[in-house]
Amino acid sequence: MIRGLYTSASGMLALQNRQESLANNLANINTPGFKQDVGVMRAFPEQLLSRMNDKEGLDVPGIPTMPGQPAIIGRLHTGVYMSEALPNFAQGDIEETRNPYDLALMDNIQPDQNGNERRLFYGVARIEQANLGQPVQQEDIRYTRNGNWSVNSEGYLVTAEGYYVLDSSNQAIRINHDPALGTNVGQNLKITERGELMQVTIDPITKAEQHTALPTHARLGLAVVTDPLKLVREGTNVFRFEGDIAVEGIDLAEANDQAALAAGTYNTPMVVGRFGTQQGWRERSNVDPAQTMTSMMSVLRAYEANQRVITTIDGTLDKAANEIGRVNG
Repeated sequence: MIRGLYTSASGMLALQNRQESLANNLANINTPGFKQDVGVMRAFPEQLLSRMNDKEGLDVPGIPTMPGQPAIIGRLHTGVYMSEALPNFAQGDIEETRNPYDLALMDNIQPDQNGNERRLFYGVARIEQANLGQPVQQEDIRYTRNGNWSVNSEGYLVTAEGYYVLDSSNQAIRINHDPALGTNVGQNLKITERGELMQVTIDPITKAEQHTALPTHARLGLAVVTDPLKLVREGTNVFRFEGDIAVEGIDLAEANDQAALAAGTYNTPMVVGRFGTQQGWRERSNVDPAQTMTSMMSVLRAYEANQRVITTIDGTLDKAANEIGRVNG
């Protein structure tokens, strides 16, 4: 009976953690590029019970009766716990903002030859003032799907959390106040579907748009992450990679894909043509509010059920201690 208290208590703790994860998902429903967490519930190892000094007993399906061994009673489950919260990297809906500093990332990159899932991310980093203009070390790069950017006072593209957006050379992207540009790009920044960075100018005679590549930054630092479940969340929208397979820049991933096609390893592109960026749009959170609210109510009912079990066991123990065997009069 006492064991039942611990089993119910473990269920309540696990459900509390699950509810906190769902509440965090719901709170970030309007956070661009947010990826919801899915709680993984697991049971503690079950125990096999038997009667000591008793060589006879009922046969339990699936458990052979061994001669000379104690009679098997059955299995005992001792509770449940929430082992981890895994992010779901499914593509979120995109919405138009008409802001030239907003960028939606869309990818349909296929798994690698070993069946490992692959996802596309922006590369971002925290950079000290003295290190601006230098490539960021691989271990300092973080990954995000949040394309809701702005330009800071020094002319660099940054995320809402203050991370610098990186180019394909792992350097912070500066579009204003950069002597190499000759002029400030500002809202004349153009980002192509392949993530190439350009400046839009208007020909004074023909009035036609002209696209000129930025001399300091050729392309966004898009990264192909293999086995994204090895990403560890840092804050709301930024991840750190702790996997065994190296993260590939988009240039390297496309080159490897084309080499495999030329060698006949496979016939359908896995990377090339399977991703794109859309300027003036941003990716929304992939949280389903209706499903999340339903899950929260289910968790609450299960939590209340465990509470009632504890109340019932407590009442039974009270009677056993204070009423059973009491002599009247």
